Amino acid sequence: MKKAIKIVFFLIFATAIGIYAYRNSVRASVVEYKSELDPDDYPKTLDSIKQIRSQLNGKSTSEIGKSFTNQLTNKIFPYWYGTNWDFNGTSQKPNEGNIACGYFVTTTLRDLGVAINRVKLAQCASEEMIKKLVSEDNIYRFSNKSIQEFEKALKEKGNGIYVVGLDNHTGFLYLSDEGNYFIHSSGARPFKVVKEKFIESTLLIKSKYRVAGKLSSDKKLLTNWTKL
Repeated sequence: MKKAIKIVFFLIFATAIGIYAYRNSVRASVVEYKSELDPDDYPKTLDSIKQIRSQLNGKSTSEIGKSFTNQLTNKIFPYWYGTNWDFNGTSQKPNEGNIACGYFVTTTLRDLGVAINRVKLAQCASEEMIKKLVSEDNIYRFSNKSIQEFEKALKEKGNGIYVVGLDNHTGFLYLSDEGNYFIHSSGARPFKVVKEKFIESTLLIKSKYRVAGKLSSDKKLLTNWTKL
Protein backbone atom coordinates (compact mmCIF):
# COMPACT_ATOMS: atom_id res chain seq x y z
CA MET A 1 0.00 0.00 0.00
CA LYS A 2 2.78 2.39 1.00
CA LYS A 3 4.63 1.57 -2.20
CA ALA A 4 1.52 2.37 -4.27
CA ILE A 5 1.12 5.71 -2.50
CA LYS A 6 4.76 6.57 -3.18
CA ILE A 7 4.30 5.76 -6.85
CA VAL A 8 1.19 7.97 -7.06
CA PHE A 9 3.00 10.87 -5.38
CA PHE A 10 5.98 10.40 -7.69
CA LEU A 11 3.77 10.47 -10.78
CA ILE A 12 1.98 13.60 -9.57
CA PHE A 13 5.31 15.30 -8.84
CA ALA A 14 6.80 14.27 -12.19
CA THR A 15 3.70 15.52 -14.04
CA ALA A 16 3.82 18.88 -12.24
CA ILE A 17 7.51 19.30 -13.06
CA GLY A 18 6.84 18.40 -16.68
CA ILE A 19 4.03 20.93 -17.00
CA TYR A 20 6.15 23.64 -15.38
CA ALA A 21 9.08 22.91 -17.66
CA TYR A 22 6.82 22.92 -20.73
CA ARG A 23 5.20 26.22 -19.83
CA ASN A 24 8.53 27.89 -19.20
CA SER A 25 10.64 26.39 -21.96
CA VAL A 26 11.72 28.64 -24.79
CA ARG A 27 10.77 27.92 -28.39
CA ALA A 28 13.58 27.78 -30.94
CA SER A 29 12.06 30.81 -32.71
CA VAL A 30 12.65 33.09 -29.71
CA VAL A 31 15.66 35.41 -29.95
CA GLU A 32 15.12 37.49 -26.79
CA TYR A 33 13.06 36.49 -23.76
CA LYS A 34 14.70 38.19 -20.80
CA SER A 35 16.09 41.61 -19.97
CA GLU A 36 19.51 42.40 -18.60
CA LEU A 37 18.51 45.99 -17.82
CA ASP A 38 17.55 47.50 -14.48
CA PRO A 39 13.86 48.51 -14.57
CA ASP A 40 14.68 51.40 -12.24
CA ASP A 41 16.64 52.98 -15.10
CA TYR A 42 13.57 52.98 -17.36
CA PRO A 43 12.42 56.53 -16.51
CA LYS A 44 15.87 57.92 -17.37
CA THR A 45 15.74 56.12 -20.70
CA LEU A 46 12.33 57.64 -21.44
CA ASP A 47 13.74 61.10 -20.62
CA SER A 48 16.57 60.55 -23.10
CA ILE A 49 14.04 59.65 -25.78
CA LYS A 50 12.15 62.86 -25.05
CA GLN A 51 15.33 64.83 -25.68
CA ILE A 52 15.82 63.09 -29.03
CA ARG A 53 12.22 63.81 -30.04
CA SER A 54 12.76 67.53 -29.41
CA GLN A 55 15.55 67.55 -32.00
CA LEU A 56 13.48 65.89 -34.73
CA ASN A 57 10.80 68.52 -35.24
CA GLY A 58 10.88 69.64 -38.88
CA LYS A 59 12.95 66.71 -40.10
CA SER A 60 11.83 64.48 -42.98
CA THR A 61 9.32 61.69 -42.41
CA SER A 62 12.02 59.17 -43.35
CA GLU A 63 14.48 60.52 -40.79
CA ILE A 64 11.87 60.70 -38.05
CA GLY A 65 10.69 57.19 -38.89
CA LYS A 66 14.18 55.75 -38.52
CA SER A 67 14.60 57.40 -35.13
CA PHE A 68 11.13 56.26 -34.03
CA THR A 69 12.02 52.67 -34.95
CA ASN A 70 15.42 52.85 -33.29
CA GLN A 71 14.12 54.28 -30.00
CA LEU A 72 11.37 51.68 -29.77
CA THR A 73 13.40 48.62 -30.72
CA ASN A 74 16.72 49.47 -29.06
CA LYS A 75 15.65 51.43 -25.99
CA ILE A 76 12.07 50.52 -25.04
CA PHE A 77 11.70 46.84 -25.93
CA PRO A 78 14.91 45.63 -24.21
CA TYR A 79 13.46 46.63 -20.83
CA TRP A 80 10.27 44.68 -21.46
CA TYR A 81 11.73 41.36 -22.61
CA GLY A 82 10.89 38.69 -20.06
CA THR A 83 7.88 40.49 -18.58
CA ASN A 84 5.25 37.87 -17.80
CA TRP A 85 2.20 37.59 -20.05
CA ASP A 86 -1.34 37.38 -18.71
CA PHE A 87 -4.60 37.76 -20.61
CA ASN A 88 -5.67 40.46 -18.14
CA GLY A 89 -2.23 41.95 -17.52
CA THR A 90 -1.96 45.75 -17.42
CA SER A 91 1.52 46.41 -15.97
CA GLN A 92 3.07 49.80 -16.59
CA LYS A 93 6.56 48.88 -15.41
CA PRO A 94 8.80 46.44 -17.31
CA ASN A 95 9.42 43.09 -15.60
CA GLU A 96 6.92 43.87 -12.88
CA GLY A 97 3.55 42.11 -12.83
CA ASN A 98 1.95 40.85 -16.05
CA ILE A 99 1.01 42.40 -19.37
CA ALA A 100 -1.46 41.38 -22.09
CA CYS A 101 -0.59 41.65 -25.77
CA GLY A 102 -2.69 44.76 -26.42
CA TYR A 103 -1.41 46.53 -23.33
CA PHE A 104 2.16 45.76 -24.35
CA VAL A 105 1.59 47.58 -27.64
CA THR A 106 -0.13 50.62 -26.15
CA THR A 107 2.08 50.93 -23.07
CA THR A 108 5.34 50.88 -25.03
CA LEU A 109 3.99 53.37 -27.59
CA ARG A 110 2.81 55.69 -24.83
CA ASP A 111 6.19 55.44 -23.11
CA LEU A 112 7.87 56.24 -26.41
CA GLY A 113 5.87 59.48 -26.47
CA VAL A 114 2.92 58.68 -28.74
CA ALA A 115 -0.14 60.57 -27.47
CA ILE A 116 -2.71 57.79 -26.96
CA ASN A 117 -5.18 56.54 -24.39
CA ARG A 118 -3.29 53.44 -23.29
CA VAL A 119 -6.26 51.62 -21.72
CA LYS A 120 -8.96 52.47 -24.24
CA LEU A 121 -6.76 51.59 -27.21
CA ALA A 122 -5.56 48.32 -25.65
CA GLN A 123 -9.16 47.17 -25.28
CA CYS A 124 -9.96 47.69 -28.98
CA ALA A 125 -9.92 44.87 -31.50
CA SER A 126 -6.42 44.86 -33.01
CA GLU A 127 -7.53 46.15 -36.42
CA GLU A 128 -9.45 49.00 -34.81
CA MET A 129 -6.38 49.84 -32.75
CA ILE A 130 -4.26 49.98 -35.88
CA LYS A 131 -6.79 52.19 -37.67
CA LYS A 132 -6.62 54.66 -34.78
CA LEU A 133 -2.82 54.74 -34.91
CA VAL A 134 -2.05 55.12 -38.61
CA SER A 135 -3.68 56.35 -41.81
CA GLU A 136 -5.38 53.93 -44.20
CA ASP A 137 -2.53 54.40 -46.70
CA ASN A 138 -0.19 52.65 -44.28
CA ILE A 139 -2.46 49.70 -43.43
CA TYR A 140 -2.04 46.39 -45.24
CA ARG A 141 -4.41 43.41 -44.99
CA PHE A 142 -3.71 39.77 -45.82
CA SER A 143 -6.04 36.76 -45.79
CA ASN A 144 -4.99 33.10 -46.04
CA LYS A 145 -1.42 33.91 -47.04
CA SER A 146 1.49 31.67 -46.14
CA ILE A 147 4.01 33.12 -43.72
CA GLN A 148 6.51 33.35 -46.60
CA GLU A 149 4.05 35.32 -48.76
CA PHE A 150 3.22 37.58 -45.83
CA GLU A 151 6.88 38.32 -45.08
CA LYS A 152 7.68 38.99 -48.74
CA ALA A 153 4.71 41.36 -49.13
CA LEU A 154 5.72 43.38 -46.08
CA LYS A 155 9.36 43.53 -47.15
CA GLU A 156 8.12 45.17 -50.33
CA LYS A 157 6.52 47.86 -48.14
CA GLY A 158 9.92 48.53 -46.61
CA ASN A 159 11.85 48.09 -43.38
CA GLY A 160 10.59 49.67 -40.19
CA ILE A 161 8.19 49.03 -37.33
CA TYR A 162 4.62 47.80 -37.80
CA VAL A 163 1.78 46.99 -35.44
CA VAL A 164 0.23 43.69 -36.50
CA GLY A 165 -3.23 42.34 -35.73
CA LEU A 166 -3.84 38.60 -35.93
CA ASP A 167 -6.92 36.42 -35.46
CA ASN A 168 -6.62 36.67 -31.67
CA HIS A 169 -3.39 38.51 -30.96
CA THR A 170 -1.37 41.68 -31.55
CA GLY A 171 2.22 42.87 -31.36
CA PHE A 172 4.96 44.56 -33.34
CA LEU A 173 6.73 43.48 -36.51
CA TYR A 174 10.26 44.78 -36.90
CA LEU A 175 11.72 44.48 -40.40
CA SER A 176 15.38 45.30 -40.95
CA ASP A 177 18.39 44.36 -43.06
CA GLU A 178 19.65 42.30 -40.10
CA GLY A 179 16.46 40.24 -39.89
CA ASN A 180 12.68 40.30 -39.46
CA TYR A 181 11.09 39.82 -36.04
CA PHE A 182 7.81 39.57 -34.15
CA ILE A 183 7.96 41.37 -30.79
CA HIS A 184 4.98 40.72 -28.53
CA SER A 185 3.65 39.64 -25.16
CA SER A 186 3.22 35.98 -25.99
CA GLY A 187 0.32 33.83 -24.82
CA ALA A 188 2.37 30.81 -25.93
CA ARG A 189 5.63 29.46 -24.54
CA PRO A 190 7.47 31.00 -22.75
CA PHE A 191 4.47 33.22 -21.81
CA LYS A 192 6.53 36.40 -21.71
CA VAL A 193 7.39 39.43 -23.80
CA VAL A 194 9.65 38.02 -26.49
CA LYS A 195 11.42 38.80 -29.73
CA GLU A 196 10.85 36.01 -32.25
CA LYS A 197 12.03 35.23 -35.73
CA PHE A 198 9.24 36.41 -38.04
CA ILE A 199 9.26 33.36 -40.30
CA GLU A 200 9.19 30.88 -37.37
CA SER A 201 6.60 32.44 -35.06
CA THR A 202 3.81 29.95 -34.40
CA LEU A 203 1.25 32.68 -33.73
CA LEU A 204 2.10 34.50 -36.95
CA ILE A 205 2.05 31.28 -38.95
CA LYS A 206 -1.30 30.04 -37.65
CA SER A 207 -3.25 33.27 -38.07
CA LYS A 208 -5.54 33.24 -41.12
CA TYR A 209 -6.02 37.00 -41.16
CA ARG A 210 -3.27 39.53 -40.66
CA VAL A 211 -3.42 43.32 -40.72
CA ALA A 212 -0.29 45.45 -40.40
CA GLY A 213 -0.03 49.19 -39.84
CA LYS A 214 3.35 50.74 -40.63
CA LEU A 215 4.04 53.20 -37.82
CA SER A 216 7.44 54.30 -39.08
CA SER A 217 6.06 55.64 -42.39
CA ASP A 218 2.95 57.43 -41.13
CA LYS A 219 3.54 61.17 -41.52
CA LYS A 220 0.77 62.29 -39.16
CA LEU A 221 1.80 59.92 -36.38
CA LEU A 222 5.48 60.82 -36.71
CA THR A 223 4.89 64.57 -36.90
CA ASN A 224 2.77 64.45 -33.77
CA TRP A 225 5.42 62.33 -32.05
CA THR A 226 8.01 65.09 -32.43
CA LYS A 227 5.76 67.65 -30.72
CA LEU A 228 6.44 67.79 -26.98
